[in-house]
Amino acid sequence: MGDNNTGNMIRLQRQRMGMSTTALAARAGCTVRHIELIEQGKRIPSLPLLREIAKALGVRTAVLLGESPRESQEPGRVGVGPIERALFTYKTLSDDAEPPDVDQLAESVTAARAAWMGSHRRYSILMNQLPKLISDVERLILNSSGRPDAERRACGVAADAYILARGVLKHFGRIDLAHLAADRAMRYAEQAEDPLMIGGALWNLGQSVLADDMPEVAADVARKGMEFMEPELHDGDERHLAVYGAFHLLSAIAMTRTGEEQAVRELLSGPTLALARRVDERVNYGGFAFGPTNVAIHMASVAYEQRRPEALLQIADDVEVSRSPSLERRTTHLGHVARACEDTGDDAASLVYLLRIERECPEELDYKLSLRDMIRSLGLRARPSWASEVRHLADRHRIAM
Repeated sequence: MGDNNTGNMIRLQRQRMGMSTTALAARAGCTVRHIELIEQGKRIPSLPLLREIAKALGVRTAVLLGESPRESQEPGRVGVGPIERALFTYKTLSDDAEPPDVDQLAESVTAARAAWMGSHRRYSILMNQLPKLISDVERLILNSSGRPDAERRACGVAADAYILARGVLKHFGRIDLAHLAADRAMRYAEQAEDPLMIGGALWNLGQSVLADDMPEVAADVARKGMEFMEPELHDGDERHLAVYGAFHLLSAIAMTRTGEEQAVRELLSGPTLALARRVDERVNYGGFAFGPTNVAIHMASVAYEQRRPEALLQIADDVEVSRSPSLERRTTHLGHVARACEDTGDDAASLVYLLRIERECPEELDYKLSLRDMIRSLGLRARPSWASEVRHLADRHRIAM
């Protein structure tokens, strides 16, 4: 999305269709001035607005975003190339290579997830660790072949690693690789024959298709996931409740994108919140940081998806985001609030929330393209009284203004 790529693509697609900015604005549900600012690179459209623009232009959202770079072009920045190579070259692994120990590898995956959910260096840590984790789990699978018990354990570790990989790759904009990781996670979870792992992989698959603008498919996955997990709740523990609740949240976002607003409100304020109150939200259950705070964050996300920035800000006033054990959830929520401030014309408040994200995790502003573009466009509109703060923020994260 950098270098006004999104704005250029919108302009080119609009001109290809012979559509005026007035017609596009009317179909997308925004002002003509907003479209003009987007095409000039002075505004970065939120994802919900971008989806509406894509519908109006008859293209997929990914077309307007442009192709994500396969390698970072900035010196010193770790790219996804090593992960991509590990995903596609695992079949060339030598059978005589020393296989990893299953327990040690399981601990490595758990440690990597803890870093992703809580470390200020989570991007650089995972970019360095994921290639080896992928190679190691595939070697483990090869080595355990023909031994049913060992194979099931190996598949469980592999599914866990690929669930983690999908989430990381999604944040780098590599939806293609995220789909691949989600598919492998599902396949290995089924081979592991562990209901909790299968539930987690199903949720992971739903998140993958949702990220690729397929809300109807995601809603169907969420329904199947709830049906699958419900019988497990009787003899299960809080981990099962957390996964079951996560399907409710997935369903809420998917239904929001298909226009089922009343059903979403009833789902979140009713059964989902009731479930959340039964879970200790201070605990991160294998990546499922489910609880009342997470439900509130998703209520704000629904307002974001519905392009209701005032409602989002009202919800956010009552969200004590620090209660969430997931750094990923906290920074994503703060990013939505920053966007809502921008959409309501309060650029100074948007800057405040971007600075909060920097305090939580500086690497968010190094690697998250949407945040970097928000800072870049903010710099074009900054008032003299705080323009220097934007410039210093951009300089700290090597964002060209």
